[in-house]
Amino acid sequence: MKKILVSFFTLLLLLSSHNATAAPKSILAKEMVAINLAAPVTADTKMLVSGSSIILLNESNVRAIGPDGVEKWSLALTQGVSSIATALATDNSGNIWIAGSSANAPIVIPDSTTTADPINPDNVVVDPRVPIRSDLTIATIWKISNVGAPISVFTSEPLSALLVNSISINTKGITLGGIRATDNGYSGVIINCDLAGRFSKPIFLGTNDTSIDVVIRGTDSNVYAIGTSTETLLGKKVAGYRDGIIAKYSNTGKLAALVRSSASKAKREWISATNSLFLAGSVQTGKRFESALTKFATNLSPTWTYRFASTGATYSALGPSGSHFAAFASTSTIKGVSNWKPSKPTALLLIFDNKGVLVDAKSAVGTPLALGYSKDLGIVLMSSSQTAVSIFRLT
Repeated sequence: MKKILVSFFTLLLLLSSHNATAAPKSILAKEMVAINLAAPVTADTKMLVSGSSIILLNESNVRAIGPDGVEKWSLALTQGVSSIATALATDNSGNIWIAGSSANAPIVIPDSTTTADPINPDNVVVDPRVPIRSDLTIATIWKISNVGAPISVFTSEPLSALLVNSISINTKGITLGGIRATDNGYSGVIINCDLAGRFSKPIFLGTNDTSIDVVIRGTDSNVYAIGTSTETLLGKKVAGYRDGIIAKYSNTGKLAALVRSSASKAKREWISATNSLFLAGSVQTGKRFESALTKFATNLSPTWTYRFASTGATYSALGPSGSHFAAFASTSTIKGVSNWKPSKPTALLLIFDNKGVLVDAKSAVGTPLALGYSKDLGIVLMSSSQTAVSIFRLT
C-alpha cells in the first residue's frame, strides 16, 4: 500500500511539473503599439514604470513622460559635480529613489521643474551596464517626489571605484548592489542604508570577477544579491565558464546561502529579477544563445523554469495577481504560440500566470532594453532597432 501511495504522489508531481511548463491553449502573439515620443530616447536610457508615468534616466538627468509621450517633468540631479545615476526604484508612497556613484565633491540639489499629477508606486528596478570610472567612489542616493521635486541626497564614505547596478527599497531600508574595483579586477558590492540616509558597512562578494546586477529586499527581511561570477564563493567553484549566482544575506549582513546557476562549458548570467524572485538571464554555449527564466522560492530552490532561443538580454517584471512578464529577442518558434516564427531576432513578451503557465504573448520591433508594469499603464517595453529606440505598450 505504501508503494502505491508513493507512486501516486510521484505521478502527481510529474503532472504538476508538466502543467507548469505548457501553455493551456494556443496563443496568438499580438503587436504592441509604439508611443509617439515627443523627445528621443537613447539606448543608454534607464526606464522605470510608475503609476501613470514612465520615468526615464540618462546619467544625471531624469524625466517623466505620460502614455502620450509628452514630458510631465524634468530634473537635473546634480550641478557642478561629476555623478552618474544608474538605477531606479519607487517606494510605497510613490517617491522615486535613484542610485549611482559620484566623485569626491560636494553635491548640490538643483531647483526642479515639475508639472505632474501624483504617481503610484510599482517597484520595478532597472539595472544598467556601463564601464567603471575611477573617480566615482561614493555611493549616492537621490530621493525625489512623484512629481519630480528633489527631497534629499544620501552619500556614503568613499570606496574604490564603484558602479551601482541596482537599488531596492522597502519600509525597513534601502539596498544598493553593484561592483567595485579591486587590485585584481572587480568584486560584487552590497550597501545597505536606512531611510534616514545612514549607511552600513559595505559587504563584498568575491575579489576579482564577481558582479552583482540585481538586489532585492525580501519581505522575509533577507537581502538577495543576484549576478554572475567565475570565482569560488562560499566554497562553491565555478562549473561553467561563468556562472549565474544568487546570494542570500540575513538582515544582519551574514551570507546565509549561495546558489550557482551553471552549465558545462557555458556562460550563464542573471541580469534582471523581480521582488518575487523571478529571474531572467542568459545561457551561452558556443554559438548557441538562450534566454533563461526561473522562478525561485525564498530558500533559493527553483519552482518553475523555461529556456528559449534568443539573442541579447532578457528582462523580467512582476504583474498583477502574481503573474510574471519576460521580454527577450526571440529567434525561434515558441511552443504554444501558434503564429510565432521570426525570420530575425524580434522582441517577444511572454506572460505567465502565478503558477508559471504561459498564458499570453506580445511582440514588438527590435531588441528589448527594459521592461516594466503598472496598474495604470499596463506592460511597457523599451526596445532598440536599427532606426530608433522605442517604447511600446498595449492599448
